[in-house]
Amino acid sequence: MTDMRFLAILRYVFFTACALLFFRDLAYSQCSVTFSGSYLGNPYEFNTYEQIMADGKATDFITLQYSLPYNTNCPGWKLKVRADGNFTNGSVSVPAAYVSLAFNRVSAGGPSASQMGASTAAVSLSTGDVTLINSNAAFQAPPDYYVEHKFDMIVKGGNHLSLGPGTYTATLVFSLYNQSDQLMSSINVQARFVVNFSNACTGAALNSYSGNSYTFNNYTQQMAGATATDAVSVQYNPNAATCRGWSLKVRAGNFTNGSNSIAPQHFSLRFNRVSSGSPSAGAIGVSSNPVVLGMADANLISNSNAGFTAYSGTEHKFDMLIQGGYHLLLPNGTYSGTLFFSLFNQNNQLVSTTSVNISVYINSSSNSYTLQLQNGAADVSLSFNSTADYLNGVSNTRSRGLKITGYNAYQIIVKTTQANMQSSSGPATIPVSAVSLETTLGSSASQGIATYTRALSASDQVIITNPLSDWTQQVLEFNLKYYTAPGDTRFYLPPGVFTTNVLFVAVPQ
Repeated sequence: MTDMRFLAILRYVFFTACALLFFRDLAYSQCSVTFSGSYLGNPYEFNTYEQIMADGKATDFITLQYSLPYNTNCPGWKLKVRADGNFTNGSVSVPAAYVSLAFNRVSAGGPSASQMGASTAAVSLSTGDVTLINSNAAFQAPPDYYVEHKFDMIVKGGNHLSLGPGTYTATLVFSLYNQSDQLMSSINVQARFVVNFSNACTGAALNSYSGNSYTFNNYTQQMAGATATDAVSVQYNPNAATCRGWSLKVRAGNFTNGSNSIAPQHFSLRFNRVSSGSPSAGAIGVSSNPVVLGMADANLISNSNAGFTAYSGTEHKFDMLIQGGYHLLLPNGTYSGTLFFSLFNQNNQLVSTTSVNISVYINSSSNSYTLQLQNGAADVSLSFNSTADYLNGVSNTRSRGLKITGYNAYQIIVKTTQANMQSSSGPATIPVSAVSLETTLGSSASQGIATYTRALSASDQVIITNPLSDWTQQVLEFNLKYYTAPGDTRFYLPPGVFTTNVLFVAVPQ
């Protein structure tokens, strides 16, 4: 009898253990919700620049379908999503962070959105899981064995969408977790959006040609500078491109005539007008301020506010401003340079280039005279080597240092290229007026010829006048004496070499 009771107890314990094991399996199976499928609605299409700059939303774009086994009771579940990478179109891509998903509605089954406490706020995508739904209500079957949720997809607008037309696609991984954060099911969805607007300017082409030029006929014009109106024209052939945010840049080399040249920084281009086509100057937002030329690209038009009209040519006129100054005191002739124009899209990618030769002419009456510095007059030094030099002043004379040949009456103007002599070893300067120049006639002819003594200046000063009343005055030589005044304290400076350039210019009288 004792043995039989023991066996009965063992059987009871065994059956109890089996029953407990059964109920554990049943509890686990009550939260085995899985994805049964998904489908996509119409993707958002960016067709205009305005749409690219604004956010785009594809309503009800992603539909997720859930399957609930019989006797399901799954509280506290979560829906999460991550992007496997960027939204790509060939070799270009838009980061996933610019795309968001927003819960829209429960389109079939339950629980309802209000029961779940589902938020309709947009959730930015990431390459790590982000939560879309953290449900307050359970999936239950019965009554619902099939549930369907709709989600909107929002693409943030901006220049990151200006990479070119095409379909941008990324894999989104949706994951369903139970209340213990155990993965129940996952599904991959190929999300996409479409860019039809092209801001790459692909196919657009530039052309250019020269227009009006300018001729400098005398010294006064050379010092004043000039403007050549409509000096150059730039043509845009957009073909199929309708891009905006484009830029036009220009660079130049020296304007040369043999061994003589004018540096490009003495020239500027200024937008004048849209001579044909569109957009208008106002729509572009172009500035009419002069743009100084150089050997590096400079912006003529920066980030146009308006795009081209497809298959409609456009032409812009630019004036050329020529800075006046001693850099134009050159032999007569044609000084030609090349302007290189470049069209860039909004992402600063080069689209097209064109070049044009442009010229300025010097035919100055001043060049009908020949001036020659000789006998060492091209390089003059005034040295302070002792106390006596400071007390008494110093001088340097170049006998017959200036030779002039001319066949019409003239004046010789003297000027320096800057107002101060700069030290080679520091910031110290000496005004050029601390040095005086005396001219005297070194030739035998003297009828009516006037010579003067001037303190040097960066302004024009007459130093010689020749009325050419006699043939003997056609070729003359002049003595040049540079000197300083005794005890001039402007020279009481640290040791150094102070330099300036002195120009002699013949002007018809």
